[in-house]
Amino acid sequence: MAAVKGQASPRQARANATRARIITSAYALFCESGYRGTTMESIAERAGVAVQTVYFAFRTKDDLLQAVYEWAVLGDEGTPPPLQDWNVTALAGSDARDAIPAIVAGIATIHARVAPMLPVFDAISPEPAGAIHRRSEDLRRSDMAKLASALARKTPLRKGMTRRRAADLIFVLTGPRSYQSFVLEAGWPPRDWVRWVTATLRHDLFGD
Repeated sequence: MAAVKGQASPRQARANATRARIITSAYALFCESGYRGTTMESIAERAGVAVQTVYFAFRTKDDLLQAVYEWAVLGDEGTPPPLQDWNVTALAGSDARDAIPAIVAGIATIHARVAPMLPVFDAISPEPAGAIHRRSEDLRRSDMAKLASALARKTPLRKGMTRRRAADLIFVLTGPRSYQSFVLEAGWPPRDWVRWVTATLRHDLFGD
């Protein structure tokens, strides 16, 4: 029986499920043992597949790290953050101040996956694989500049606040390092981080 157009065949569905299992297994091991302490063999064992299967899906460990980080940022659906439902819905409203809580909460769901990976990239920063996170941060900075402009078009920024300064504040306050410091290291509940970032941004950007 042929697969319906746009629907994966059973074989492709199995391959996709195997790929997803390898990625989540690698994510867990990278977070537990670091990049150097994780082998392709240990990933295969955790995923319940042959090591040849891991190499077939991902030629090198660097390629697998790239896929793992993309999954951490994009989630199971593979959707860029600006196009995820929480962001689209938040920006559909007329008041930027009302959009910020939903945006920060959405970002927190991403950082719950991304922040545990930061020590991995810190350890391999000088290596080629370390560029994966740096490229992602460059893209995030660009996205935050677009977000600052979108918010400013809805609600005037407070006196003296430029869009560039607003973008810098959003980039730093909503960044994975902020989440890592307060949630993973200081032990804040994620909801408290969301409340603090929301309150700080609303005050600094709009004078609330």
